[in-house]
Amino acid sequence: MKKQKSGNKPTKEKIFDVSLELFSQKGYNGVSIREIAREVGIRESSIYNHYKSKEAILDAIIDYFKTKLNQSGLPDEDAEDLMEQGPEVYFEVGAKMYIDQINTLEMEKIWRLVSIETYHNEKIREFFKKELLEEPITVWENVFQIMIEKKKIKPLNPRTLAYEYFSFIIFLFFEYFVLKYDEDFDSFMDLALKKLGNHTEFLLEAIKI
Repeated sequence: MKKQKSGNKPTKEKIFDVSLELFSQKGYNGVSIREIAREVGIRESSIYNHYKSKEAILDAIIDYFKTKLNQSGLPDEDAEDLMEQGPEVYFEVGAKMYIDQINTLEMEKIWRLVSIETYHNEKIREFFKKELLEEPITVWENVFQIMIEKKKIKPLNPRTLAYEYFSFIIFLFFEYFVLKYDEDFDSFMDLALKKLGNHTEFLLEAIKI
């Protein structure tokens, strides 16, 4: 597990960083406020000057994750331009933007935390279901629908195409953040981008006009 130096960060940021580090290693239930305070180097009571509870720290982590995921999308005007250049260009640029956005130490730890807590924590399970499954599928369904309307791809069921495309991304998530988590992160991200590119090329070859 890579560690991140807190440096001269404000205490609230140090609490966030240490909590994320510990949660990603031990799971949310495996970490106490006392342990967080000890690792930060402050009194346990001082935590509550910044976060009202351990759950509030988890909420802050989830909010941070949502913000970063939302920043990974293409602006509408750029998406329109790329769409006109063809589906291959759209998917290549979009995939690289997404991978670049999650290729950070903080995001690595949050993905790991999500993979651990999906089985135990109802809040994270609902977050995973809504933000990482349902909403992306809807977004990609709309993308495929637009491609069909622009006659870039065959008139197939856009919902099915969305599942076909996004299910591979979920596979990559589990491959690394569950099965290969201790392997080198940078090289994995390069490999993930290559794998996603190969999968996209295969899919588009079957559906493009």
